[in-house]
Amino acid sequence: MRKFQLPEKVKVLLVPGVCLLVALLLVGGFYFHRRSVFFSSQNVTGGEGGVVSGVRSGLPEDFPDDVPLFEPAEILSSLSSRERMQVTLQTTTVAARVRDFYQQKMGGAGWQLTGQAATGEPGVLTFLKGGRQTQLTITSNPDGSTLIILNTAP
Repeated sequence: MRKFQLPEKVKVLLVPGVCLLVALLLVGGFYFHRRSVFFSSQNVTGGEGGVVSGVRSGLPEDFPDDVPLFEPAEILSSLSSRERMQVTLQTTTVAARVRDFYQQKMGGAGWQLTGQAATGEPGVLTFLKGGRQTQLTITSNPDGSTLIILNTAP
C-alpha cells in the first residue's frame, strides 16, 4: 500500500492556516453572539399570545408594588412571564448595605424572611408573603459594584 505524503510547502503552511481558520471562526462566532444578545435585549414578545416578554432594560409594567427596588440602582434587564419575573439591577452601594435594605424594607412590606443562603457575601435571601415567593441574589462585582437579581411572582 502506498503511503500519502504532504509536500513540504503544504506542511509549512498547514499549522498557521489551521490556526488562522480557528481564530476566524472564534471571532465570527463572538460577533454573531454579540449581535444576537443585542437583538434579544430589544423589547420583543414571544410565546403563545405574547405571554412571555423578552429581555428589556426597563421594569415590567406589572411589577408588584410590594417589592421594593433598591435606589440608587440601574435596571440592567428584566424578564417576565405569567408565573415569574426577574429584574437585574446594578448599584455602586456595597452588598452588605443592599442586603440590610431588603431585609428591612421587605419586612416592612409584609414579607417574611424564610431563607438566607451564603453563597458569597451576602448571598441569597428568600421571602414569602401570602403564598408568593421573592428571591434576591446579591453579589459583589470585582469592579466594586453590586449586582441584585430579583425573582418574584407578579
